[in-house]
Amino acid sequence: MKNNGFIYVASKYEEFIHAARFSATSLKDYWPEADITLFTHSEWIKKSDSNLFDTIITKNVPYHKRAKLWALDKTPYNLTCYIDCDTYVEHDDIKNIFDQHNVESDITITKARRYAASIESKFKGGELTDHCGLFIYNNEAQTLNFMKQWWLLYCKQDEGKWNWNTDLYPEYLRKWDMWTYWWLQNKTEHKIKRSYFPKPDAKWNFVYVYEDKELEGSEPVIYHQPIPRKK
Repeated sequence: MKNNGFIYVASKYEEFIHAARFSATSLKDYWPEADITLFTHSEWIKKSDSNLFDTIITKNVPYHKRAKLWALDKTPYNLTCYIDCDTYVEHDDIKNIFDQHNVESDITITKARRYAASIESKFKGGELTDHCGLFIYNNEAQTLNFMKQWWLLYCKQDEGKWNWNTDLYPEYLRKWDMWTYWWLQNKTEHKIKRSYFPKPDAKWNFVYVYEDKELEGSEPVIYHQPIPRKK
């Protein structure tokens, strides 16, 4: 078991492996010693990838739009930073990212901005408050179990095998893994201790539609912009 490191998960759309290489290269540019694990498919691997990623895992990686959830509990690190492939690092402060984790919590995450959400995040039964595109988590048993349950419940959700009170929780939530995360944290015994990145938390996961005021005068460390996918 290694100490601290990053994981990328590239699956289903080949655009993601290209994006993962780009993001990991930007990470290594600012922090050459960073340890990075990639989960992807064997046919997408190039020889040069071993120079960029410290560990490459291809065994049993599902061809799934939420393969990231499958990978989370398989981290090789004591403390893991999961990072979406459609990101890039642009500041030296990346070297301090693990210092932002609150050791009293199991997961440290950034807050979602309602005005920047792809869906209506506030609904009758609650509100999606956490952005699941980047977070730090430990390898305690309860945390890894949460990650495993996140994947298993999302699969039921995606396949239509899990139904809920749509008066409280609209049907449009079905395709979002943020919804699965919210349910596990608020409605189940699998809940783990959460903290947020210190303010301004947006600098650690600056989504392309965020307003500059979210940075409170600082500079983005990680920039987040979705990439187009082929159907």
